[in-house]
Amino acid sequence: MLKTYFKIFFMTGVLFFLGMLFADLTLMPFREALINAISSGLLFGLTMAAVLGTAQIVKVRRAAGGEKGRDLYSTKQAREFESGLEYARLFAAVTHYLQKVRGFDLTENDAEAGRAAARSKFNFTTFGNSVKVRLEKRPGAPTLVRITSGPLLPTLMCDYGENYKIARGLEDYLKGTQL
Repeated sequence: MLKTYFKIFFMTGVLFFLGMLFADLTLMPFREALINAISSGLLFGLTMAAVLGTAQIVKVRRAAGGEKGRDLYSTKQAREFESGLEYARLFAAVTHYLQKVRGFDLTENDAEAGRAAARSKFNFTTFGNSVKVRLEKRPGAPTLVRITSGPLLPTLMCDYGENYKIARGLEDYLKGTQL
């Protein structure tokens, strides 16, 4: 949770500091420009961390519904579990969920290699998401499923639980298909 606040603080504070420093250097001496830029960067970074960080944490907690133990607040989410479902049916369930349930566009669909990838359409929360699913056949053991979901923009600081919902939704769907 603190990692979210620090990430937002440093990214926004440093960028604002640099912008203010370059703008102030044209108007005032270096020492005054530096002091003004540092104070502005700190204030802006703290404000953005408080507002965006709190919104991220509240939305993810709401989406998680009490789940703990993972890096829930990260914009990149990963899930890994085993599935006893027959491999072809499992892969079909993955592509069905991505295309039909979530409405994503498939960017990779290779059943032989056990890889599926998809992108969501543009949205104002994350500017789009990318989902990758890897299925690993293991002789005499259940298939290992790896799901990775993240924003299309790797520099995005907040996704308000969107990628958590995608990864967990796919995991829940695949586990429900096994029943």
